[in-house]
Amino acid sequence: MEAPTVSRWQIVTRGLTNRCPNCGGRPIFRAWFKLCYRCPRCAMKMARSDGFFLGAVVWNYGLTVFGCLPLLLALYAAGVISLTTLGLIGATVGVVVPAVIYPWAWSLWLMTYYWALPHELPANAGTDPNIDEDE
Repeated sequence: MEAPTVSRWQIVTRGLTNRCPNCGGRPIFRAWFKLCYRCPRCAMKMARSDGFFLGAVVWNYGLTVFGCLPLLLALYAAGVISLTTLGLIGATVGVVVPAVIYPWAWSLWLMTYYWALPHELPANAGTDPNIDEDE
């Protein structure tokens, strides 16, 4: 088995910079909420199958809840904000933050998926007949 063309380190750096995990190309989004169907540079399909988007949802939810909730609870516990303010800020954060981080959540999901399964990147598949991009 030969060494992969795209290393896990490259997958991580590409994921953190909103680049295609396969070739490092940009853009992977046509608009803020519109993931490209295929990478404009290497034509790799971004969403592999039905339900693939759920990984991006998990990243989005996790970053919103675990990134903001501890801070808000700490402010409440310290007496800096009231319970009403906590509720209002929490509701606002729950709507605004997911929309703001949507592209990064997708990029982080692609990074996570291909970090775990680097052999599924077209650049790493080589001539392996057992790898099917549409699976």
